Amino acid sequence: VSQQAVDLLPEDAGGLRARVMATHARILSGYGRYDEAQSVGLDALAVAERLDLHELASDVITTLSGLKKAGPKEGLRSALADAVERAVATGAVHAEMRARFFMGRSYQDWAEYADAERWFRSAMDTAVAASLPWAPYGFEGRWQLSWVLYVQGDWDQVLELTDVTGEHAPPTVAALLESVRVLVLAARGEPVSDRARALRRHWESEGGVAIHSAAAELAEAARSDDPHAVIDVYRDVVALLGRIWHEWFSARIRLAATTAAAVADRMPRLSAAERAVYLEEVERLHSEGHTVLQKYSDPSGHWGPEGRAWTKRLDAETLRVRWLAGTDAPPQDVLVQVWREAEQLYADMGHVYELAAVRTTLAGILRATGDAAGAREVGDRAREVARALGAQPLLDELRSVGSTPARADGPSDALTAREAEILALVAEGRSNGEIGKQLFISAKTVSVHVSNILGKLGASGRTEAAAIARRRGLLG
Repeated sequence: VSQQAVDLLPEDAGGLRARVMATHARILSGYGRYDEAQSVGLDALAVAERLDLHELASDVITTLSGLKKAGPKEGLRSALADAVERAVATGAVHAEMRARFFMGRSYQDWAEYADAERWFRSAMDTAVAASLPWAPYGFEGRWQLSWVLYVQGDWDQVLELTDVTGEHAPPTVAALLESVRVLVLAARGEPVSDRARALRRHWESEGGVAIHSAAAELAEAARSDDPHAVIDVYRDVVALLGRIWHEWFSARIRLAATTAAAVADRMPRLSAAERAVYLEEVERLHSEGHTVLQKYSDPSGHWGPEGRAWTKRLDAETLRVRWLAGTDAPPQDVLVQVWREAEQLYADMGHVYELAAVRTTLAGILRATGDAAGAREVGDRAREVARALGAQPLLDELRSVGSTPARADGPSDALTAREAEILALVAEGRSNGEIGKQLFISAKTVSVHVSNILGKLGASGRTEAAAIARRRGLLG
């Protein structure tokens, strides 16, 4: 349609033709037709400069700057700085907001958050100063700023920035901010299922709402005992975004990794048959994520810090599921190494919460594989961050990972809390290895607990211990 609009205009249509060509260049860029976009954009810029249309020229420069990603990032930023300067000089506030926003995105793509925050905030402030708080790119500056603050762990400021009480925000705008807000609330353990699901009515009109609110739904569903609920959320959001965007959108890797993590957390509680089913689901997620990676393209060919971190997380969670399922299980050193790599990539990305989450899982794996000192070190680092963030679910998980049997002052036939927990799993027919993986302790430690349990119950074996426990009502 935009090409038809260009064709309908005569060469001497002046400013109108330049504006239509500028729009056409942006559309071509959006569909990945970068060479054509550059050609059309340069023609539009030439007309805009000849007619002294400063706002349009700034806008076109911003579009063209996005095509310079194939070169050094400094080239992109130089072009955007030029666009900002032109817009400020001529009072072209909309072009200024757009250029400032894309400058912020450039720094965000490279995980240079201090500069990203500065530029996003300037786009937002420009919009507010012009009494246009919800204008395109001015508002997006506020939305992306809230995401950058979320990644950096400044969650209280996120909650302030996403609170639109009394601001009369348009519905989709409010939904975008709410989608980041529920991520914080979910990570702090607050029930958000109703709020997150209420955002589904905005998925069709704004994919950004779908990505963030689906992540919050996944976090909520992960707390249930039904891993299929997590799979359902993933399928819903992928189907929707695949229809309004394209099937292999880049954020699908993040969603797949988050889904795989939730399934992995539930694996020890599943029967052998169920484990086989969900292992197959996770293998499918892994395959789909790597298909995205193969098909992903942008003019830079650059897969940034965020993309690398989530891709490695998907690999790590898939290995964890195989290890827990006992099917194609990786050697312990390989499992630990991949999780160490994920830890480093989230540190490189600067994602405070996800780094703590990775360290929490890694601590459990280290403890289960016999590295108690390593588990303690990694767990302590995760715990410090979780406390600062108020991330209660992480703290609860870390407490489970690091728990040790309660010791009475003198001999006692009473079972400790850990022994009662292990006895319940013994009664379910779980092996020492399976129990160790579920409780993130070594099989050897489980064996010691089982011996203590048998002695306290006066049982000759696991079957008799289970029978005694049922008679005494010890299994709840």
